[in-house]
Parts: sequence; structure tokens; C-alpha cells
Amino acid sequence: MKELYGFINPNEFREINHKKSRAMTNKVIDLKTAIENFVKDGDYLGIGGFGMDRIPSAALHEIVRQKKRHLTLAGHTATHDGQILCAGNCVDKVDAAYVVGVELLGLSPNYRRTFQEGKVKVTEWTNATLAWRYKAAAMGLSFLPVRSMLGTETFEKSKAIEFKCPFTGGIYALVPACFPDVSVIHVPRADIYGNCQIDGITVSDYDVARASKKVIITTEEIIETDEIRKNPERTIIPFYCVDAVVHVPYGSFPGNMPGMYYLDIEHLGEWNEAEKSEESLNKFLDNYIYNVKDWKEYLERCGGKKRLQELRSIELLENQPSTTNHNQSTIEHKPYNMTEFMICAASRVLEDNKTIVVGTGLPMLAAMLAQKTHTPNLLMMFEAGGVAPLLPALPMSVGDSRTQYKTLLSTSMPEIMETCARGLVDYAFLGGAQIDKYGNLNSTIIGPNYEKPKVRLPGSGGANDLASLCWNTIIIMKMDKKKFVEKLDFLTTPGYLSGPNSREKAGLPPDTGPFKVITDCCIFNFDKETKEMQIESLHPGISLEDVQNNCSFKLKTTNKKPLITQEPTKRELEILRKEIDPKGQIIS
Repeated sequence: MKELYGFINPNEFREINHKKSRAMTNKVIDLKTAIENFVKDGDYLGIGGFGMDRIPSAALHEIVRQKKRHLTLAGHTATHDGQILCAGNCVDKVDAAYVVGVELLGLSPNYRRTFQEGKVKVTEWTNATLAWRYKAAAMGLSFLPVRSMLGTETFEKSKAIEFKCPFTGGIYALVPACFPDVSVIHVPRADIYGNCQIDGITVSDYDVARASKKVIITTEEIIETDEIRKNPERTIIPFYCVDAVVHVPYGSFPGNMPGMYYLDIEHLGEWNEAEKSEESLNKFLDNYIYNVKDWKEYLERCGGKKRLQELRSIELLENQPSTTNHNQSTIEHKPYNMTEFMICAASRVLEDNKTIVVGTGLPMLAAMLAQKTHTPNLLMMFEAGGVAPLLPALPMSVGDSRTQYKTLLSTSMPEIMETCARGLVDYAFLGGAQIDKYGNLNSTIIGPNYEKPKVRLPGSGGANDLASLCWNTIIIMKMDKKKFVEKLDFLTTPGYLSGPNSREKAGLPPDTGPFKVITDCCIFNFDKETKEMQIESLHPGISLEDVQNNCSFKLKTTNKKPLITQEPTKRELEILRKEIDPKGQIIS
């Protein structure tokens, strides 16, 4: 059992709130003063937004510039935000739901080193359980019962405890409330008092603001309170939760601000490249953080108005790449690669009029392809809060603005996860670093030493929650003996755990679990009796021996002669190459 961070008695939190002023006073101050006054060494730091969507980058730069130390990071899909803070050596402890990754750009070298060298103490969570910890605090409670993490090492490395329900006799995980000392949240607009509007998904910011002892708001725009009063239903954070308001246009750069500017992928790539050595990282930080006087100067060093206008054009879907300039004969005659094969095979598993929560990368492409071919009524959800978007382009993450485009509902992460818990979601679509014969997944560490792993991976993110709560899990990953293993280095996400009935015994909902595993060699399903993975179909030109050679455990087949997986059609490849991934971000 790990350390508990961010917890106080709810009665103590009530006293903190009791002493706060209720007056509507002007809270506008400059960023330097806000960080000096409200962020103290040793604080538990909550961060708004999700991944690289609406993150408070400007405030995080100022925290690094002021050399704040010994912070505890709420790693609630902490991508570039965590990358910034770890680059500045600001963090000692982490509540890790999703860390070290920078979405489709891969894993941050320095961020990973921080974990792999044991420089931070870590307690594991999932995206949903950390969100529900905030919700418990916002409700004035000390805990909430949930049905995630049960039966996994993610649970063992958390501070959750098992609890037998007095009404049903079922098993729940009790997750303790989380009360950040200070949270920083970036919003599109606020008034001088701290009434804040948020466009699109809210992730967990509603609860983060209410769970925190102090809240700093950074905002793209300050508007009149009369404008707030015209649309009160859009006020996500009220003034009485807020301690400081800072006007910081482009304050999420190089992150994505929905409706305003897109990710600066090139600059994020520059971060990753600089992190490959300590020397180059120090030079990078000097140039972009320590030796700049303010946020405006940083933006100028990143390309200024010209670059920001380019990012605005990308966000507004102006000057999109043409789908008519491709050489048609190339499309028709270019042989498919196995990434394309996997995507096409996975898309055919999906059914129309079903609901699916889609993960980053290959699952996104497969779901988009299915929707454009045979499942026009497939209802896609994204864990950060987008429901049924009309995806205009391939999203970089499950939280970026593409997942919010023309949605039926832009909501929160708790709402998505609670929809899964209510039994309304048919499929979770996931990937992983390792998988065993029962479909259990590892996305946390590689190596035997948890405290100083050989490789630190992002952690659960929402995978554990989705695989725990959705009816069926579809998994897509390339075959390799190091990936298909007898024993996982860490059991992050539940498959069938140790076999028949083990999910139910652990407390997970009945009749749930892995459904298919799509690989570059074959498609697997699971034996109904033993719950072990078995070969359903082989891809053309692949033998049973080929598959077994890429797997560390003994495989089963559904029959004496497995089926042959259908090859991608010309139409599938054309849609995939021309409409879904025309830049070749994944399929090249």
C-alpha cells in the first residue's frame, strides 16, 4: 500500500472554506504575484484541463521560473504539464493516473527519467478514480465507493481499500477524497471576480475547483459580469471558489485551446528532442523559461503572432489538407502495411448502434473507419468528455478539440465513466505494452523494480476504469514475445484476471471482460470456459508457428484450422489514407 497524498479531514476543509470571504472583490493580479502568493513549496498541486487540452502552461512556466520545490503533482492525464514541472525539478511526489506520455508524440525522455531514477514517490490511480477523489472532496466527503481498480496491481499501489457493500454484499473500492492545496485552471473567459465559463468538455474542473483550498484562474479573456449573467448556465466555476484571476492570452500554448488555437506539435517535438540530454534540456529551459521576462516574450520566441495565427487556422479547420491531390493509382496499387491491416480488421469487429469509448492512436483510426464504412450509427465517446463528435480530423488525444467537434454532448470525465458504470457502454477500445493469456494489460512499468523501473510507462489513464466497467474490451497491439507474456511486469488493467469468475470475485461487474485482441499476426477471442486467449483467425501468409513464435505463453485455437482474416479492401484503404490519416501520422 502506498502513501496517501492530498487528503485532509472534510471538517478541516469546511473550516478553511468558512474563513474565506464571500465578497465579490476584484481578484485580478499578475501571474508572477499569483504564483508567489498562492503556490508554496510542498503544496499538493491540482491542474485543470486534460492532456494537452486547456492546460495552464503559462502558470506552470512561472512555477518553474520561481523554482518552487517539493510539490505533489496530481497526475490526472498530466502530459505536457507534468513534463514542464519535472523539467524544472519541482515535483517530489505524484498521484499517477497518466504520466510521462505526450499523447501521439510518445514518451517524454526527461519526464520518464524522473520516475525511472526514483526521483519521485508514486501512488497509482486511474483517471476515473482520481476524478472521483476530487468529487468526494467537492461533496464534503472523505471517500467514495467505486468499481474500478479491483483485482489489479494498480489497486495494490494505490491507497484505495476494499469494502463489502452492506446492501448487496458486493465488493467496492473506497477511494479517499483529494483536497489540493492549490489548483491552477485555464479557462476561455472569466470576470474580475472569478466567475468562469468553459467551452466544450470540462474534464474534472468542476470538481477540482470545488475540492481545492486555493484556486488560481488563468484566462484568455476577462469579460464583464453582465455577460456572465446573460448565460449563467455556462458558468462552470463560481467566484466563491476562486482566489486569483490572471489574464493570460494564449496561456495554454503549446497546448490546445478549443475554438481558439490548436496544439503546436512542432514546439512539443522540440521539447522532447531537447530532453534527450541534460545539457540540451538546460539550454532549452534557459531559452524558453529562465531567461524570458514574461509569457509574451516566450510566445515571441516560439514564433509570435505569425505562429499563433497558424495554430488558430488549424484549430478552425482552415486550409485543411486536400483529399483530391493523391495519385489514385498509388492508392489503388500500394500494398497495405500491417498497421493498416490491423486497423481494418479491428474496424470490422465493431457493430452499428453500439456505444464505444475510444482510446488514443489505433483505436481512434479503427473506430473512425468503421463509422465511415459499416457502422454509421456507432456512438463514439471519449473519456475526457466528448460524446458523438463528427470527427473532422484524427485527434492527437482523447481530449483535444477534434473530439469536441459538433458533439451531441460536451461533458466531463466523471460523466463518461459513470455512463460506463451504469452499463450503457458496449465496448472499451484499448492498447497496452504487455498482455497475458487472460487479457490483462500492463501500461505502467517494464522491469521487476517498481520504485526504479527499467521503463516507466504512462500508467492506467482511463484504461483500468473502462476495462472494469464496459461490457466488452477490444484490445489492439502488435505481437511480440516481450508484449505477449506469461506474467505481466505490472497488472494495470483487468482482463479475466486469473481465469473463470475471478473478475466477479474481485468485485467487477458480471458478464464483462475482454472480447477480441487484434494483432498484426492474427485475431484472438477468449474461451468461454477457461477465459484464455485463443486464435480465431490468422492473417494471410501467417502460420500458427509464426504466431506462437511471437508469444511467450502456449496458445490455443478455436478449431483445428483457424479462419483466414479478410484483407483490407481498396475502399477501406482509400478512406484510411485519404480521409482519416492523410498526413500518415500513424499508418505510414
